[in-house]
Amino acid sequence: MNKQRQFVEQCKERKKTKNFAQELSQLLGVNVDAAYRRSRGVTQLTFDEINKMCKHYSVSFDSIINYEGRTVPFHYNPMFNEDFSMRQYLTDIRNQMEQLTMAKDSKITITATDIPYFRLFGFPSLRRFKLFFWQRSVLNLEEFQPQKFDIEKEEPEIDTISEDIFKFYHGIESTEIWAPETLDSTFKQIEYYIESGLFKDANTVISILDDLVLFLNQLEAEAMLAKKTYHRNAEHFTSNFSMYQSDIFMSNNSILASVGGSVYSYVSFNSFNSLMSFSPSFSEECQRWVEQIRVKSILLSDVSERLRYQFFQGLRNKIKTLKADFIK
Repeated sequence: MNKQRQFVEQCKERKKTKNFAQELSQLLGVNVDAAYRRSRGVTQLTFDEINKMCKHYSVSFDSIINYEGRTVPFHYNPMFNEDFSMRQYLTDIRNQMEQLTMAKDSKITITATDIPYFRLFGFPSLRRFKLFFWQRSVLNLEEFQPQKFDIEKEEPEIDTISEDIFKFYHGIESTEIWAPETLDSTFKQIEYYIESGLFKDANTVISILDDLVLFLNQLEAEAMLAKKTYHRNAEHFTSNFSMYQSDIFMSNNSILASVGGSVYSYVSFNSFNSLMSFSPSFSEECQRWVEQIRVKSILLSDVSERLRYQFFQGLRNKIKTLKADFIK
């Protein structure tokens, strides 16, 4: 398959549509027959047409270039600029998760040094705290500086988008490698806000910690069944789930997304952002690293009842300790 056809196939995977040629003809301003010729590689795409398709289908131009040696292209969402929007940032993630959910052969593999945000987004108090922390303490947004975290402050549009991310995540088969320290950064964030007086009141702290318990309860139940399930508001999503415990230090959160025979790599940076690469060589390198960690890890899903209980009990004990220290 030539590079142009590979590029077109990537576009198709990124945005499922019943009539791709019709959509492409409208996007490029050509008739349907001309769009067919371009999609089959018979007619060469112009640079302007490639640029339009990259923007419309959220495909990196770098993904169609053969990079050799140590050069690897990355795509990322810039956060430290004036026009950054948390709503748009989350919308982009929701769209990517929806596309993966709709693709029947999709799968994600995660190394979790921190709680994967699309998993915690199903718990309102925890979700709102994380989003507030990112905007106030990571992005240092000016409008958040005078504020204390108020759990009652609602942002309906953000809440809806976040819930969608949580929902679509449950429709994607996943293998996840967790560690006893995976929740530690969240504990430290809560402790920092307690010590800095950045919570509105004591009930806010208790609500976040209670959400962490609910979060662990659901994670443990899904690990026991080796199945993720979402059932809210008459919507139902389910997928296979494999969970591992690693006692080897994992230096970063990473996600490998497999779909349509292609593998995309996401590596965390700047706390909650990620670098994404289409590079086959880089993705292969990441896959080998993840697999080496997985084979040295303990399978907690479906089997290993005693080890699974010990893992989750250890995490619950950390929450109890934090709660007891706060109350006294």
